[in-house]
Amino acid sequence: MSEMLMTFYGGQSDKSFGEIFQQGSVDLQKYMMEALEGIDEIALDETIHIESIKKLIADLPALMSSQSSRVAEELDEGGESPVSEFEAKTGIGPVILKNVKPPNVVEKIWQILSGIEEFSGIGIETFFGVKPRSFEADSDRERTIQEKVNAVYHQLNFLGYYRDSKMKEDRRFRASFSDMTHAGVASFCHFFLCRDEDLVMKAAAAYEYLGVNTRVLHYKAYKKMQPTADTSAD
Repeated sequence: MSEMLMTFYGGQSDKSFGEIFQQGSVDLQKYMMEALEGIDEIALDETIHIESIKKLIADLPALMSSQSSRVAEELDEGGESPVSEFEAKTGIGPVILKNVKPPNVVEKIWQILSGIEEFSGIGIETFFGVKPRSFEADSDRERTIQEKVNAVYHQLNFLGYYRDSKMKEDRRFRASFSDMTHAGVASFCHFFLCRDEDLVMKAAAAYEYLGVNTRVLHYKAYKKMQPTADTSAD
């Protein structure tokens, strides 16, 4: 999954989406088979058919390939990274979104997006990943607050709201993914102290939209700590 997302930002230009999807399915198959190691030695309920499970896992790469081949083909035919294509088609990116000021950052960005025909049939909660789509796994399960924060944070970064730099580089992409995780975990805390402005702005916007009470404190080197107002970053 992380390799695919990095390719969205122009990373791994030497690999096609088809190759990345295929490698992902092979890796998943490997992890699932490793999880079954030694299970034959465990007494199990007779209704659990291990051999059938192993066969399903063995068929996994072919099944996933059949489901993702069309998507991979369309992405590969695009030429540019999905992020660049999105910006070219919509005119929305870091330059525009840098001018969006708190409060109500997510709502203001959605107001811009909702004027684009392609997004007219999508609700704000669905677009920002707060509400799962019907075809997603466990679509009837409400997502946890951490999952919601991560979803909103990631979408803001994709759109270009205080987007992390050099996302096509492996090290920077992993750092950005780590920042998103920190923002999600911090949603369980009273305070979130950070000196990374890009992280602060996206986290504050996500918290505000979702009603998270975590107070974001933006620490700036050699300056006093700046508290955010109503979970909106300074």
